[in-house]
Parts: sequence; structure tokens; C-alpha cells
Amino acid sequence: MLDIVLFRSGPAVCGIEARHVGASRLCAAGDEAPATIESVLGLAPVGRRAPVRLALRAADGMREVLADGPLELLRLEVADIVPLPPLIEAMKRSPTLKGLAVAGDRVLALFGPADGHAGF
Repeated sequence: MLDIVLFRSGPAVCGIEARHVGASRLCAAGDEAPATIESVLGLAPVGRRAPVRLALRAADGMREVLADGPLELLRLEVADIVPLPPLIEAMKRSPTLKGLAVAGDRVLALFGPADGHAGF
């Protein structure tokens, strides 16, 4: 089983394996992080609705980013994770997009460090 931290990016539900997330906290008014989760993962920018701060494991320590909440912790069976279909794999813009999973009625986009990298 894998523990996955779920967050939102626009209408999409996305997840990162919990071992890559060091901490999270709510953002205060005007609280800014140096980057958004979308810029780190190579996704299109979105407007914030319920921002939270995530500390992601990076090659040189921890890196704080803004993400959309609410956050959830989901325990996922490894068998529920599927590789990207070949067409999506060929067209993906983000080297951090690793696979998909179905949890209940939701399809999750799962992200991890780019190949050959220790963190985000």
C-alpha cells in the first residue's frame, strides 16, 4: 500500500506519494511561497481557491510550494495504480506525471520526481 497526499489543480485531483511531502499548513492572507505546485510539476497555472503550503522533498532539502486544498491522505493499493496510456505518455508535458489511479469515483493523476531526480 502507498500513502498518497491528494491536492487539487484546477478541477483535477492530483496526488504525490506521502514520503515526498514533509509538511503542510494553511496559508495566511497574503502568504506567498516562491513557487506553485503547478510550476514544479509542469502543469498549466490555475487560480487559487483554498491555498495550502506544502513542503516537498527536493534534491537539496525541502521546497515550499502553494497548492490547492483541501488536502487528503489516501491509502492506495499499488495494484490500483496504472501506467499512463501510450498516447498520454507520448503527449505529456510534465516529466513528473507518472501514472493514474482510480479511487472510488475519482480518477487521480499521480506525480513523482522526474526520472533520475531525488526530489522535486
